[in-house]
Amino acid sequence: MMDWTLSISILIGGLLLSMGIGLPVALGFFLINIIGVLLFMGGTRGIDQMVANATMAVSTYSLAPVPLFLVMGSLFFHSGLARRVLDAIDVLIGRVPARLSYLTVTSGTVFAALSGSSLANTGMLGTLMVPEMMNRGYKKHMALGPILGSGGLAVIIPPSTLAVLFGSLARVDISGLLIAGLLPGIILAILYAGLIFIQAWRDPDAAPTYEYQPLPIATRAWIFCRDILPMAIIILAVVGSILFGIATPTESGALGVFAVGILALIFRALDLKAITTAISDAARVTGMTFLLITASSTFAQLLAFSGASSGMVRWATSLEMG
Repeated sequence: MMDWTLSISILIGGLLLSMGIGLPVALGFFLINIIGVLLFMGGTRGIDQMVANATMAVSTYSLAPVPLFLVMGSLFFHSGLARRVLDAIDVLIGRVPARLSYLTVTSGTVFAALSGSSLANTGMLGTLMVPEMMNRGYKKHMALGPILGSGGLAVIIPPSTLAVLFGSLARVDISGLLIAGLLPGIILAILYAGLIFIQAWRDPDAAPTYEYQPLPIATRAWIFCRDILPMAIIILAVVGSILFGIATPTESGALGVFAVGILALIFRALDLKAITTAISDAARVTGMTFLLITASSTFAQLLAFSGASSGMVRWATSLEMG
């Protein structure tokens, strides 16, 4: 039996090395898995077990919301609904110090609740807001910080694809896990806004003010009712249906796709290009996500077969922690 320290060095070290030389994470996992099953799981017979693990890992019903949430988020961005919401929030914020930073955090929070896609969220905000903030003289930390912070809210605020993955792997209630991320996500957004306020107060040059003529209140109210309020349908379809026990996470994902499609039709923003691009993007991310799941299932089994897991437990329990 190989010493557990050598086993973990081969598995973890090989994985880190594969990522270090530029291999995609999923391919790195598969490469180390093949080496591992040959060493620790009976040679070629372990390959059959690896295939069985991969099949079982992605054949669980709890993963069904993942592609639905991804299609919903991708369609929300590619149909132009996200840009409509961003422009409306831009009008509603009015004239305040560090206005564009607040706009980024607010938009990122709203997008997180409407799309569930951290990648699309960060990508859109970075593409639209960074050049504008740099042109206005914003310092880098005031431009990039809000984008990175608010862009990551989509992994916490439902509908969160990452929450579905964690729930599936940890065998916990996915509905409860999704709802549990709502309040922490909102608190984080408020803290981001508070940090922007402090930074702008301490260093006004970090976010220079510029001439901005706010629209009349009546006009802003109309824009809110026209462009923001209808988006509540998406939140109610996804978060509301789970919160009130009307639908399962999978059903809420389907409701979310339907709600985004209906709103895109109403705003005349739905076309064949938006649909095909949304499905293509969602399929690409879903495929890579499922590859990671299939590979990690065998990797976890290898840690057990090689004695690395039990060795680490014995080592940790032997430490004198006072």
